[in-house]
Amino acid sequence: MKNTKKNIRNRKKKNTKKRKRRKKKKKKLKMPIRLIWRSSNYKMLCLLLILFIVTLVVIGLYFFPLGTIFTVVTSRKTIGLQLRFVVNDTAVGAANIAAVGAANRTVNNGTTVEGLWFNFSCELFRFYAYSAFYDDRISLLSDPVIRIIAISDPFEALSKDSHVICVLQYRDRIETFKMADAPLAVGYGWPLKKKEAMEYVYTCPTKLGRIPQAVGIRISGSGNAATSLLPVTVPRKPDVKREMCLCVQVAFGSLDPSRLIEWLELQRLLGVTTVGVYDLSVSGAGRRVFEHYAKEGLVDLRRTREIHPNEDRHHLLQGSPVINDCIYRHMHEFRRIAVFDFDEFVMPRRHSNLPDLVDHLDRHYSDTGSPYVNYAFRNQFFFLDLAPDESVPSRFTVLRFRTKVAISAEGYSVKSVINPQACTHMHNHYCWGVTANYTKYGGTASVSPELAVNQHYKKCHLSEAECRSLMQNVTRDDVMLTLKSDLVRAVDAKTEELRVELEGVTYEP
Repeated sequence: MKNTKKNIRNRKKKNTKKRKRRKKKKKKLKMPIRLIWRSSNYKMLCLLLILFIVTLVVIGLYFFPLGTIFTVVTSRKTIGLQLRFVVNDTAVGAANIAAVGAANRTVNNGTTVEGLWFNFSCELFRFYAYSAFYDDRISLLSDPVIRIIAISDPFEALSKDSHVICVLQYRDRIETFKMADAPLAVGYGWPLKKKEAMEYVYTCPTKLGRIPQAVGIRISGSGNAATSLLPVTVPRKPDVKREMCLCVQVAFGSLDPSRLIEWLELQRLLGVTTVGVYDLSVSGAGRRVFEHYAKEGLVDLRRTREIHPNEDRHHLLQGSPVINDCIYRHMHEFRRIAVFDFDEFVMPRRHSNLPDLVDHLDRHYSDTGSPYVNYAFRNQFFFLDLAPDESVPSRFTVLRFRTKVAISAEGYSVKSVINPQACTHMHNHYCWGVTANYTKYGGTASVSPELAVNQHYKKCHLSEAECRSLMQNVTRDDVMLTLKSDLVRAVDAKTEELRVELEGVTYEP
């Protein structure tokens, strides 16, 4: 009995000891946690961890906004997922929306798509866009807009019940606006796939202070939910503007390298510092010359391509769109932009170069109280059918052919120097419209032939009777000889510089 009681007491003591040990263990666990939590270092560590997580989330949303994520997840047919590029009637792959901002238009598979036309067409209306620009000129007297350089069906052919919808892609969302204004025509049209097409500058509204990354076009009522996204270019704004840029119609075919060198060197002598050239299909030696001057910095060489293959005289449809691309691209970099062809020069007769001539015109028309925005130069042909000066080497066209026919009628085949802060849409010959602030000015002034003309070097393209009549009344004009020594020196030096590059490259007129 005594032993039993003793055993019970011993078990109780053991149990009591076990409970005490368990309590001590709990105290040992709880006390350090409380001490750590009370520690300021631990709180700081927690705050830093939270801050790090928040930073990761913000960075993620910056590069992959919710609108984009939602677009990709919800449907392959929504606006944000697909980029389609027109290449000979086919679409080039689907690209992630992050590729939209690529300056050289490169899609995910590494394909370079520079110069391609973006396809916004639907069954109701064909629409092909070459480029888009953010236009925030003060002279607009309005909020900034997006200018889209495009070729489409004639706008009048669009049903009254249908509207052009602008789709603007921002970093964090997509917004749509109905296009309020009719597009600005920049040409007279040409058949595309045996159906009339027109050259336009379309205008999309924006919200002040927000620059979209990309823009798309949709036609209401088409039932087509998918569209392309075209990168929006923000033109450069240097601290100091340069004087003169030259924009040229689309370049194509076989171009005489000697005439190109002479043309480019003469434009340089006349004060031009950048020449915008758009290559549609330049072959052989002509392409080598452009590439050389592009490396040197005189030529801004860009590509454009056929919308559809094997179209007859497709260059006629692309001439004005690339001119407008050039103007919008350089509108903040230069005081003035000239628009000439590869066989034309505006040669000042009383001034040393084009910027000096334009300064004179600005002062003259400002003094009259009715300043003009743009200047047009009358056309005068120096036909290559007329006898050349055989004493001058054949590589100098403008120095050999110094015989001219009577000046063309007012308005015929003129060429212009424009104010890029004023012009909204440009044809090959005239600026066809100005911004709101410049509507109070005089528009385009026809410059007196005594100051300068558009000297045009080509074979007579008129009827046989007209050519014969014109070439019966000719006069000698030696104004180009004032630049002879400088031009010969520059052309000879450049020809020698290009000799190796052009070696073995054939030129077929």
